[in-house]
Amino acid sequence: MDDDSVSCLEVDEFDKLVGQTHLLGKNKPLYTFYYNVNFPPSLILYGPPGVGKTSYAKLLAKKHNIDCVYLNATSATSKELRDALSKKPVMIIIDEIHRFDKRQQDILLPHLENKDTIMIGTSTYNPYFKLTKALRSRCFAYEFKPLSNDNLKTIAKAELKCLHKTIEEDALDLLILYSSYDARRLKNMISIMPKNRISKEDIQNMFNIDSGFNNESERYDTISAFIKSIRGSDVDAALYYLARLIKANEDPEFIARRLCILASEDIGLADNNAINIASSTLNITKEIGLPECAITLAHCCVYLSKTKKSNSSYAAVKKALKDVENGVVLEIPEHLKTKPTKPYLYPHNYKNSYIKQSYLSKKLKYFEKRDNDTI
Repeated sequence: MDDDSVSCLEVDEFDKLVGQTHLLGKNKPLYTFYYNVNFPPSLILYGPPGVGKTSYAKLLAKKHNIDCVYLNATSATSKELRDALSKKPVMIIIDEIHRFDKRQQDILLPHLENKDTIMIGTSTYNPYFKLTKALRSRCFAYEFKPLSNDNLKTIAKAELKCLHKTIEEDALDLLILYSSYDARRLKNMISIMPKNRISKEDIQNMFNIDSGFNNESERYDTISAFIKSIRGSDVDAALYYLARLIKANEDPEFIARRLCILASEDIGLADNNAINIASSTLNITKEIGLPECAITLAHCCVYLSKTKKSNSSYAAVKKALKDVENGVVLEIPEHLKTKPTKPYLYPHNYKNSYIKQSYLSKKLKYFEKRDNDTI
């Protein structure tokens, strides 16, 4: 289980929970459910890993002396879920609840209508993306925030004291950095350190910084920030998010493909070389891979960030696609058909390879030249 923000190894007292004052402070919602109600409601607690979600759920079950069943949605079967729900009254703590499919979520619904079943679901994902509306309507959702540096120092010092270990003063911040601000990871790091006095060198020898994403939402948020920074011509922000993606082990070909899309969508006719650079970047990335292709990705990232922008082509095709989706289907003019019954004027037979003739049976207007367009 996830004893993620209390000192020592056992959850015992509410006041040992660290951080989350917006939820756990006096008269705040989770404080109220703990101290001031006889039978708490079903809850969904979401936020980064190692910030106290499951610790709070376990404390809540203990405080109200309710029979408690722990399930992890990554491995729990529907039968195990039904067996747990057959006990009354019962509190079911479901870690990683976002892993339940719709059918499993639906199993919970009739039980949550009754007041003898409490469900506490924990997740690193926003429930509004991962859980059904029907399940959400039967629960109260609360977001746990990342723990602060001071919060983590409090947890680390308590854990060190509990395990009869000490740490050199200048090593504590490094320990927290290497924990990726995850209290569970921080406590585990302290517990496996072989020495009773921990130095900076000990930490550097034992651990690496975990730069991975907490969940898919964080991954897509980072990609979104990367693209929007290039679109906004902020080269330093774009390079930072590129580094985040690379260090989180994102597929470099995925990054390169996104750059190809951006080269047409956001730069387009303002710089016709952009698509060539992006296409070359994708080919080079496929051929050589990381770590070397990071240089090529950076080259492309800087170029696309610094060059002029225009979305005229993108805007034009969006309008055309919308018309077709809305049923605008025009008859093709006779002179443009494979076997025309009217003469087609071959443009190359005329001066400058142009001759005026109609190409649509009804006038339509999609393309609007932008100031940055080069044609």
